[in-house]
Amino acid sequence: MLRRLTLLAVLSGVIAVAAPAQTNLLANGDFAQGFEGWNITQEVTCSPSLNATDVGGFKRALRLVVRPEAGRPAWDIQVRQPVEAFLEQGDRLQLKLWMRSPESCQVSAFVEIAKDPWTKSLNDTVTLTPEWKGYEITGKCLQAYSAGEVHFGMHLGFGPGTIEIAGLRLFDLDLEPESAGERPAPEKPLSLIANGDFSAPLEGVWYGIGGEKLKGAVIEAEVGGQKKAVRLECHPTPGEPPWNLQFGQKCTGLVLKGEALYFRAWLRSPDRCQVSFVYELGEPPHTKSIDQRVKLTPEWQEYRFMGRARQAFRPGQSQAKLFVGYDPGVVEVAHVRVEDCGRAPDSAFDQTVDYWGGREHPDTWRAAALDRIERLRKGDLTINVLDAAGRPVPGAQVRVEQKRHLFRFGTCAPAERFLDTQNPDNLRFQQEVARLYNTVTFENDLKWAAMGEGRLATVEKAIEWLQAHDIQVRGHCLLWGSYQHIPQPSSDLRGDALRQACQTHVADYAGRMRGKVYLWDVVNEAGSNTEVWDNIGWEAFPDSFRWARAADPSALLCYNDYGIVNENPPYRATVAKRIRYLLDHDAPLDRLGIQGHMNLPLTPIHRVLEILDEWAAFGKDLEITEFDLGCWDDKVHADYVHDFMTAVFSHPRIRAFIMWGFWEGSHWRGKDGGAMFRRDWSKRPAQEAWEDLVFHQWWTQWEGKADAEGAAKLRAFYGRHEVTVEAGGKRATTVLELRPGGEAAVTVRLP
Repeated sequence: MLRRLTLLAVLSGVIAVAAPAQTNLLANGDFAQGFEGWNITQEVTCSPSLNATDVGGFKRALRLVVRPEAGRPAWDIQVRQPVEAFLEQGDRLQLKLWMRSPESCQVSAFVEIAKDPWTKSLNDTVTLTPEWKGYEITGKCLQAYSAGEVHFGMHLGFGPGTIEIAGLRLFDLDLEPESAGERPAPEKPLSLIANGDFSAPLEGVWYGIGGEKLKGAVIEAEVGGQKKAVRLECHPTPGEPPWNLQFGQKCTGLVLKGEALYFRAWLRSPDRCQVSFVYELGEPPHTKSIDQRVKLTPEWQEYRFMGRARQAFRPGQSQAKLFVGYDPGVVEVAHVRVEDCGRAPDSAFDQTVDYWGGREHPDTWRAAALDRIERLRKGDLTINVLDAAGRPVPGAQVRVEQKRHLFRFGTCAPAERFLDTQNPDNLRFQQEVARLYNTVTFENDLKWAAMGEGRLATVEKAIEWLQAHDIQVRGHCLLWGSYQHIPQPSSDLRGDALRQACQTHVADYAGRMRGKVYLWDVVNEAGSNTEVWDNIGWEAFPDSFRWARAADPSALLCYNDYGIVNENPPYRATVAKRIRYLLDHDAPLDRLGIQGHMNLPLTPIHRVLEILDEWAAFGKDLEITEFDLGCWDDKVHADYVHDFMTAVFSHPRIRAFIMWGFWEGSHWRGKDGGAMFRRDWSKRPAQEAWEDLVFHQWWTQWEGKADAEGAAKLRAFYGRHEVTVEAGGKRATTVLELRPGGEAAVTVRLP
């Protein structure tokens, strides 16, 4: 019987020293690729760095300075990574590593299932010595695990001190890697499906056909070198998701994480139907390695899509399918191939990616948007130059240099990154935030589930840093309506007791942050997170805004949700009902937050503007609160960020554009192409586009001369400007704030 193959550290390409018959299950265990692949607690409680060393044949060590909070559990500080391997029940596990600690700190090493009840197959706690020492810890798999289902980790929060770790290797002693045979390659791919030419009956291989909604039959067709095709008659129910109608099959063959998958098929549709090509995990959460949507034409065309396996798949664990529930009509399919091409580079594949999913995306919106920016984001500014006697100075040299935008350009960030004075990445992070942004949202620190006196103290220290750099804070978020977003013991309450806990929390946090945040997301995602409101009564939904207003009368109050500009009409309609409920019940609502987590296919920019107009019809100012775009194609990524920002900046109701992170090393979608800076801090083209817009195209840098009356006139972007005038060897400087409806003239007197 075929045993199985485990992942050969495919992400980092690193295989640490091991016995010939063993394979290290951990990626980057020698830290040759820095922190790549490791999830390390990086708060004020833990400062990681890398040191040169020479121990056990390893040249780099992970150095962690830990400062646990009193009374907190040891697992508050940890290092971990998923084990991308298939493990069988009873398999013997062996961990080898080197460690030392001048303070003789304790470390707990474990392999555990990555969810409650956190069952551990390997678990031991050791007390370190000041000298390097090799450790060997063993365990046994308590059950069979799929790739990524268990994590290796170490709990470090037993006491303060410094811990150094080198040469991490985790082995399955019962693994027989030679039994899996040679891995595929582009010249010798592994086919993952059967009957892709439809020469055999569909039954037992292809599924999805049946009933009135999706009818199908094999037909004669000369296409793609084949003789057969499948004709699908699609009758989707309006409003239902497209995956309710699908044509696909389970995939055979073992697939390793990171391997190249190539999905090809010929299709046509006389009705120009839309179809999605999907390769995914065949069970929840249906993680997708390929997800591409196209709009078919009446002529046969071959569609070709490549993706990377997001995890390892056992035979039969993944599936390839076509979602055909977008439109009613006929879709014909021929010569389907789904292949594993091993570690082939992206450049080895010819693709027909339609980043717009078959939707029209005309450029007709641009000219009007640029005109609106000129009218809405700039104002007339007059600079009157006088001499010491108060007389106009004709011909005086005048220079206007913008220092800060009135419009909010921001990012989310973990609070602890602003407090670290040692880690080079955190220092660079602070430098870029100070250079780029005037607004920061704490990523998770102010969420109720993250509560704790230590966390709030960290936030308050981070706010001091931000205020010192003239950066304002956006409060996120007071209430998020699922029990999982509420800490215990409050999450166990129900009815009036839970309502009172919510009210107390809002009063506590909003009161404590009074004067420190300019705005609160009072409620987050009530379109989908409803169980709290269902339990305590929806009348508490608008009441929560009243609780926040009472606790901080000066802060703007916002409702925040996703799926708005992502072309998700059913969900957008649900969110619109929530907003209307707030307005109908006189909630003190000031702004609407539109998250903007963008995916492929892209929402055409003219549709983004139309949707923003729909939201503006509620009569409230808007903010883009959590923007990112998951896309590894640098040009597509950059072009869309540029155009999306242009559309947003042009809209009269938008007051902020907040990124949900910017650096790959601290980004929730860093592995999906969502970051603007790469892990090594090099800029992706989208970051170059961002800076060109914010600090060049939308940034006032003006030089000229005063006219005969001693006045210089210009149009300037709203914000803070430094004005310098010179004449007759004399010079004077002043700073002004240009705002809509504000003072549009300033007098500068030369000494």
